[in-house]
Amino acid sequence: MEVIIATAILAFLMGILYHVFWRSSSAWEKGDVRTRMYQSIRISLDVMSREIRCALISSGDSHLIFKGDKDALSYISASNKISKKGEFDLCEIGYSLSSHCELLRRIKACLDPSFGQGGATAVLADNVLGLSFLYYDGNTWQERWDSTRGTPHNTTDDALPQAVKITIVAQDEQCLEAPLSLSTIVTLPTS
Repeated sequence: MEVIIATAILAFLMGILYHVFWRSSSAWEKGDVRTRMYQSIRISLDVMSREIRCALISSGDSHLIFKGDKDALSYISASNKISKKGEFDLCEIGYSLSSHCELLRRIKACLDPSFGQGGATAVLADNVLGLSFLYYDGNTWQERWDSTRGTPHNTTDDALPQAVKITIVAQDEQCLEAPLSLSTIVTLPTS
């Protein structure tokens, strides 16, 4: 009888220990998933912020353009030349969201009249549910920005926004966590 009682108590304690271990393992996994989602979005926002700060337009060159709407952005930027430390060149950079929930970065090293097309595309982040941009003109936030303002060959009225707000919404692959939304505001040198 004592052996049966001792075995029952031992089985009960083992069940409690197993439950505690399972719950802590589940919490660890959810925390790890949340951390990976956060890091992925944060890295993407950092890359985009750094590159957007280098956007430029010129009153003497109608090919230097900054165009964006609520869910995509393309602009001309100064960028490091590949494997040439300290050397910069102009390139076209664009961000958009694919139909497969991927945050895409497009870069075109050779500037040509086909703005917004061509170049090499790479995935910045997976499992992105939403990407949005807002553009600040000094007074209000706008959903669209076009530095050419309808006059592609008259560059006297061209301007960059004073700031760009980027918002990314992502979710983990298994949908274990609620979607995570992070935003940042990038100020641009406008002088």
